[in-house]
Amino acid sequence: PHSQSATTPPSTTMPSIAIQVPYQAQPGMKIKAKLADGRSFLITIPEGAYYPTQLMVTVPDAPVATTGNPIQEAPIDLPSDSKVEKLEGTAGTTMDEGVNSKDLIACCALCCISQNLYCKWPACLGCHQKGDMCCIQVEGVCCKVGVQEGSLCMCAKSEIECIMPTTCVKMTEQFFCFDCRCAFPCDDEVPCAVACLGLTVCRDWSCICKCFDHVSEEEKEGEGGAPADEVADEDQEMQVMERQ
Repeated sequence: PHSQSATTPPSTTMPSIAIQVPYQAQPGMKIKAKLADGRSFLITIPEGAYYPTQLMVTVPDAPVATTGNPIQEAPIDLPSDSKVEKLEGTAGTTMDEGVNSKDLIACCALCCISQNLYCKWPACLGCHQKGDMCCIQVEGVCCKVGVQEGSLCMCAKSEIECIMPTTCVKMTEQFFCFDCRCAFPCDDEVPCAVACLGLTVCRDWSCICKCFDHVSEEEKEGEGGAPADEVADEDQEMQVMERQ
């Protein structure tokens, strides 16, 4: 009897991977995702995505591995036709209405405590507070301008979460144009600094002399987002799933 071999047409749907935004990662940073087949991609975190938001990322099909064409191991940027989408209902406790330390102007500071001006309009309206103590994180906003699509005003929102410890104590509080924060140990958002009446004389253990200096340094032009190794110390193994 004559048998016919059926061939399966190539799939036109790109496979997808589901990843979680790492803790303390910010929109614009790049994280490295390593697939089970050995390929690695650099994925730029989209706007509004914070830990523990889940992202669905489309990736190219795996090439056929041959002796002359081994699977690439070095991480590469996603192709232009790939998509990075936030999954609904995965927003974490790092609220979009929070204060970016790069927008703060140092007024008074002594080591791990600082008082700052927050003059970004209209983001300075309302209040925001966030506190980490070992494995407990508390965050809340009140009367903040809405930043999510379709949101006009975040009247009130608060969350309490048990997290993996990343610091001993860290507290931030913003009330309209006034911001106060402390941290032990110090970090990028609360650097070790000495300032008085807007004059900063020391920051990050270095002597400087700047008036109305920003609390955190702005990224230099051309540097782009942070490399993946600065966001996550370990590669994230992810399973490829076909989009239905």
